[in-house]
Amino acid sequence: MNLRNENAVSPVIGVMLMIVVTVIIAAVVSAFAGGYSDADRKAPTAVISCKAIDGGLLFTHESGDFIDLVDVIVVLTNGEDTRRFYYAPYTDARAMVKVSHGQSLMSDLQITTGNQFYLPADNDGTGVAGAYLGWENPNFYLTTDEIGTYTIIERESNQIISKGMINI
Repeated sequence: MNLRNENAVSPVIGVMLMIVVTVIIAAVVSAFAGGYSDADRKAPTAVISCKAIDGGLLFTHESGDFIDLVDVIVVLTNGEDTRRFYYAPYTDARAMVKVSHGQSLMSDLQITTGNQFYLPADNDGTGVAGAYLGWENPNFYLTTDEIGTYTIIERESNQIISKGMINI
């Protein structure tokens, strides 16, 4: 009586190979679907100047890539104090707005070379020594005894688009 069963190993190896291939395919598909392939995405770069005017800050796009106000965060710093501003048109917060020279404001939020946008202040800094602009909730003031700076950051990548000093 000759009992030999030589085909018992082959189905086990076949099943294991199918599982490994399935796991590899699932990992590749989930990496691309999860945005892993966009990890090298660069934020736009632009030269933007900022000037303090009555009632707020006026930003001017001097050159570089266009930016969209919906996609940026403006960070103001005065000494060690910092305040972040987002575009928030449907809240009670004062929002950044695009300035049009033909009209007072435009609904288009794309800022290209030559365009300006405005960040209104809540007050003129009255009551705070040396302050020339102020925002409330939380209180933040730009003062003449500290150098005021701005940084414009893209929300999605958290990369800097532009930064500089605020001209008084």
